[in-house]
Amino acid sequence: MLSSDHQLLKQHLRHPSGGALTTLIERFLPLVLSVARRITANDEAARDISQTVFLRLIKKAPNIPSTLPLTAWFHRETHSASVDHVRSEVRRQQREQTAASLNTMKITPDPWPQLAPEIDGAINELPENDRSLVLLRFYDNQTHPQIARKLGIKEDAARMRTTRALEKLRAILSNRGITTTSALLASALPSNAVSPAPASLASSIATSLPVLPAASGISTFLKVHFLTFSALAIGVAAVTTQQIKINSLESDRNSSSHPPTTALPSSRRSSKSSARSVTGDESDLLAIFANPDPAERLHLIQRYSIHLSIHRIPEALDLLRQKTPEWDSESKMLTHLLLTRWAKADPEAAFASLDIANFSLERGHSLSVLAALASLNPQRAADWLTSPSNSQAFYPVIGHVLAGTITKEWARQDFGTALEWAHTLADQQKAGAYSGILGTIAATNPQKAASLALTLEPGEARDHVLGEIAGSWARHSPKEALAWTIQLNPEERDNPTAIALKSWTETDPANAARFLDQQSDPTHFELVASQWSRRDPAGATNWLAAKPRSTQRDSALAKTLWNWTTQQPEAASDWIQNQPNGPGKDQAIAGLAIAAVEFDPRTAIKWTQKISAPVLRNEITRRTFATWTNQDPETAHQWALENNFQSNE
Repeated sequence: MLSSDHQLLKQHLRHPSGGALTTLIERFLPLVLSVARRITANDEAARDISQTVFLRLIKKAPNIPSTLPLTAWFHRETHSASVDHVRSEVRRQQREQTAASLNTMKITPDPWPQLAPEIDGAINELPENDRSLVLLRFYDNQTHPQIARKLGIKEDAARMRTTRALEKLRAILSNRGITTTSALLASALPSNAVSPAPASLASSIATSLPVLPAASGISTFLKVHFLTFSALAIGVAAVTTQQIKINSLESDRNSSSHPPTTALPSSRRSSKSSARSVTGDESDLLAIFANPDPAERLHLIQRYSIHLSIHRIPEALDLLRQKTPEWDSESKMLTHLLLTRWAKADPEAAFASLDIANFSLERGHSLSVLAALASLNPQRAADWLTSPSNSQAFYPVIGHVLAGTITKEWARQDFGTALEWAHTLADQQKAGAYSGILGTIAATNPQKAASLALTLEPGEARDHVLGEIAGSWARHSPKEALAWTIQLNPEERDNPTAIALKSWTETDPANAARFLDQQSDPTHFELVASQWSRRDPAGATNWLAAKPRSTQRDSALAKTLWNWTTQQPEAASDWIQNQPNGPGKDQAIAGLAIAAVEFDPRTAIKWTQKISAPVLRNEITRRTFATWTNQDPETAHQWALENNFQSNE
């Protein structure tokens, strides 16, 4: 029997080194990652936020009330961490853009693209009791009886309170300019709110968290783990803090003591002239980011990074920290270029900077330094990583990233030696090292990467890199990638195959489906159908309907039909009505009714009456009516009286 969330939390508090925390991470990571990804619109940020949330769980676990569902706790903490990550100016601009595009919005067949940017913020505005109900019902996909048992209330109360909470959510969204209905919310949330987390991410996060005594040590860990980071030994401050609006750059430039009359000289000037023009003054830097032409900005950034004097790089990095938003991609690009130049020019100081860097806090700047050093002398970078004094390298996630950063450079020079070194690493570093080597090779020669991967010892590191190769390969040759994955050992085949299929289905679902037609295993029907139905629900439905019946096929068809019904109800209804009478049509109607009853029981039970086979019709009607009765007994029994229906239960 599965342990409850709070039982697992208590087990973790009693035995921090046990497996309870890993189970909680696997259980809630999809929710945390989905919420963070929606709010930040950034996969890398969502991964970082996921780790932050589970660190908060360790710190706050003793004080979480047993009456608060952990689903609600995780949503609140993820929302808070995500909002902290996304600066207020960025969020304001996004909301204004969304509101402008939605002011005249009608209720569309597919509401999710409009809901996604605002749904988590709206849920966070609900009172705590209402928020818990919405999250349990539509994020955890729990039934009303399950919610009632969890909250210690009657089923009718759970149903009515959830309905009221959903209506409050609809009103909040309406105030934000999004017109929708409770029914559309109820249909859109379960299939979109929480998506699967990437393979191996849960185990990576679990192994990266500290094993600490239940009542002591956590404050010491957090203090050490989040020390203020000094990026470079020569005194360069970390380029990871302030955010200043880009549109203020022009006014700052005009108030400078050395105001330029134009941007840096045109790209048509000679490199010699360009070198003389890059002085490193604040006005030079501000002029680049104030330039209104994106292409010209990129050219100026590259020229600035090449011609700036090495001794002026610390000053330029500090200006970037002060004068550009930390989320700005062009600022990050220039930072990376400058740090790379500096590291190659002064490797001794660069290695010294790595010894005081806090890789868990800063956002990739020391990795730029490490990559440059590894390109110069990969063996020395490898020795730095495995040095006993390098305590950070033995945090699993950090060790994974550092090892991968070194080997991706090493692989370009001597992948054989790099691979030999990777074999010697500790488990927390090995998967990252393999990814750096084989991921680099897979980008241009996936067949070679695949062959090398099969020489690795079976285990988590090999499983991780097999999935990475499959995804990289499938982006340009999905048939070849899948032909390889299906030949893998059965115990390691499923994840790489799913990754390759998902990549293919996102761009060419029909051909991905045709590939599955040649396989006897129906495991991935739902993966392909769910992706395909977003673009062509009719095509996905017709494909599934033609497949032999199986549990996987029936489940995928039911969900695809329900999604189609919510997007294009008339087209979906016409499709079902036009199917020839017989078992196929009856099963399609049965699947649709079962999928729809949780959200629209009256329509679902009407569909059951269209089933031609009496035995199946009676069975599905009874099941649908029983579910309706659990949700809304008064309305269900009223319908039964009006239609002279007897459930025989």
